[in-house]
Amino acid sequence: MAQINFKPDDVIHDVEDGTPLIECCEEVDVSLSFGCTEGTCGVCELTVLEGMNNVSRLTEEERDYLLEEDLEAGMRLGCQLKIRKGEVVLTWKGNRAK
Repeated sequence: MAQINFKPDDVIHDVEDGTPLIECCEEVDVSLSFGCTEGTCGVCELTVLEGMNNVSRLTEEERDYLLEEDLEAGMRLGCQLKIRKGEVVLTWKGNRAK
């Protein structure tokens, strides 16, 4: 089992290893929003604060959308991210209405 800490909402949620983040967000009440779900709009931009080794590798969509300095700072697209294992701590800009 993997564990996600949604820092802005102070929510911790356990998920099966390999679960796409977008599926996790459907199960819990968090303020992370999704738009196109295909990695082209950027609505689901987030930052992996801890556990970068516990998430999926960058997708081509993320490489195309995010700037190199953003990638180096841990930024990812939530719709592309899978939680592979262990603990992962995430944050994002501004809380959106739940």
